[in-house]
Amino acid sequence: MSLEQWLQTGGLLRHEPTVAEIRQLLEVVDRDIRDANATPLSADCRFNLAYNAGLQLCAIALHATGFKAAKGGGHHHITINALDLCLGASFKDTKIYLSQCSRLRSQGIYDRVGVVQERDASELLSTVTNLWRDVHQWLQDNHPELC
Repeated sequence: MSLEQWLQTGGLLRHEPTVAEIRQLLEVVDRDIRDANATPLSADCRFNLAYNAGLQLCAIALHATGFKAAKGGGHHHITINALDLCLGASFKDTKIYLSQCSRLRSQGIYDRVGVVQERDASELLSTVTNLWRDVHQWLQDNHPELC
């Protein structure tokens, strides 16, 4: 689905981002990445922190592009699945991976303990750390007014 199609269906809203908003979201990302690197935390906690950092990076890209996900059912899905629409086709694999992580996170939060393994948390944290770098560069290259 395109950003315009999500806008038409009500999944997205037009949004005018501010420097303060982007900085605050980046602070959330920085905190969550830092905390996900802390020990001793369970793999579940580290995974949840890394997931949230990734979700916020996707939201930053969406906001900078002039949209935000409408709150309610499915806003994580839309925020994550807009990543490659905002940053470009080279982020399709990252989008797919974050979508898979969203399902794993949901199982770990709502269904049972032990769904997430240490390797899952480490892999997600590595992916999100790389995405953090990419989003920073993308902002500088495409939306320097928000940096």
